[in-house]
Amino acid sequence: MKRHSKLFLPDRSLLSKTSDVDYFDWSYRFPIKYIIRYRLEKIAQLLGSKKYDMLLEAGVGSGLFLPELSKHCEHLYAIDIHDHFDQIESLNKVYHFHDFHASTQSVDNTNFEDETFDAVVAASVLEFVPDVQKAVTEIKRIMKKNGVFITICPMESRLLDFFLSFYSRKSPKDEFGNARQNVSKVLESNFSVVKKGYMLPIIGKFFPIYTHYLLMKK
Repeated sequence: MKRHSKLFLPDRSLLSKTSDVDYFDWSYRFPIKYIIRYRLEKIAQLLGSKKYDMLLEAGVGSGLFLPELSKHCEHLYAIDIHDHFDQIESLNKVYHFHDFHASTQSVDNTNFEDETFDAVVAASVLEFVPDVQKAVTEIKRIMKKNGVFITICPMESRLLDFFLSFYSRKSPKDEFGNARQNVSKVLESNFSVVKKGYMLPIIGKFFPIYTHYLLMKK
């Protein structure tokens, strides 16, 4: 298992693309890997040393983050709109996730019971959801009263857009629509903000690249 700034990533050969917006390989490509791995490192940092009972990764993609998340919980759940979970189960056989459950579900419409999870994690997911408010409402529903929602989202940034366009060969406008303008407003109006920060300290508020949140129910 590879280690990068205390972040554990699976061997690249064990992963494969699950959708048009699954860019797991960027985490292994210089220089964009430093931007992409930063997101996961920040979420791991916000999870801290506490071990959660029930943790959900919303938008699991290829399973890149699962080995790290498994260290932070007793019961690990993962959802995505794709159905390529055979490869993730193969990943589990190598890294042995804690009590792991994966299913094809959308973050804005899950079949989990109310107040199921102590922690919900979403790394660069909400910007791809057609209705961010609907997704946030669903996340609140499945979070326990004292549960946390930890997420990181890209903001509009010329620097970030340059890298995203270069590597994806797509326009960020085509990729995200207007979601990046709205996601912070929706999050802050629906949750209590415990922590908020930017990829670039001090100047990040004025030149945002990624914004991260540790949130609780109001």
